[in-house]
Amino acid sequence: MSFKFNWGGFPPEFNEEALAMLTQALNKGGNKPPNLVGPIVAKELDLGSNPPQLDILEISELEEDRFRAMFRMKYEGDGYLVLQTQVQANPLRLPTSELPTMPSLGVVAAAQPLVVPMLLRISGLKLHGIIVLAVSKQDGITLVFRSDPLVSVEVHSTFDSVPSVRSMLQREIEATLRSLFQEDLPVIVHDMSVNEIRRARELKEKERRECIERQQQQIRLHHAQSVTNAGIWADTPGADGVVGADSGAASAGSLSRSISQQLMASQLHRRLVELSRSNDNDNNDNNNDNNISGGGPRSEAHANA
Repeated sequence: MSFKFNWGGFPPEFNEEALAMLTQALNKGGNKPPNLVGPIVAKELDLGSNPPQLDILEISELEEDRFRAMFRMKYEGDGYLVLQTQVQANPLRLPTSELPTMPSLGVVAAAQPLVVPMLLRISGLKLHGIIVLAVSKQDGITLVFRSDPLVSVEVHSTFDSVPSVRSMLQREIEATLRSLFQEDLPVIVHDMSVNEIRRARELKEKERRECIERQQQQIRLHHAQSVTNAGIWADTPGADGVVGADSGAASAGSLSRSISQQLMASQLHRRLVELSRSNDNDNNDNNNDNNISGGGPRSEAHANA
């Protein structure tokens, strides 16, 4: 059994929604690195052109509108993510442990905070792991990692020339990504799939309403044409003796007379049909009477004979 899915060419709405959800997830209290003192904003997202490799391990549910299976996933794509934030660049202001250390040297100026803006580019992402994937047309997509999938990642920033800051950012971003994949990514995938289902339903409902509206417009147009034709028929010479009325009252009167004439014609036709049926019944009754009266003398003559 094999499955085919498309990768790449994601619409701009997908990227905007994904960036908004990533920004919200990265600024959670448990995910945000302590050295990043400003809010984390996801600025760019590109999932690349290389799709993940999936090997089917188990299929537990396979129906027309539901699917659930376990896969072995491997991803070494060319996608990237760009983040914007602020970092504490002074190593003397970095969080320290609670263990007692040597006394301070009293250098006050060197211990002042140094907060600077920073851009982070996360690329070279390598993921290996087991995932459980459930797809439902009604409930959306559920994606769960059975274990930590992160193998390696490349983190580049505006402080690549400072080894201490660079190594610190590498550690913090890796820890943040591990938490993101196991805790926040399943929620993001599910919410985006539910939103997509909702948009598809709204589009279908909109198309249905537009179709009904077009049909109603056609019915109204047909009715208006019928009324116009009835008015023209009523204004023709010989119809009611009035031609070329100049006022709205005359037109309304012509239309009223036309409708009245149509009703009278319909009633006259129905009356003629009833009279025709009555005449046929009378003729049938007369024929039956003649047959009965003509048969009496013959029977009597036959008896006399």
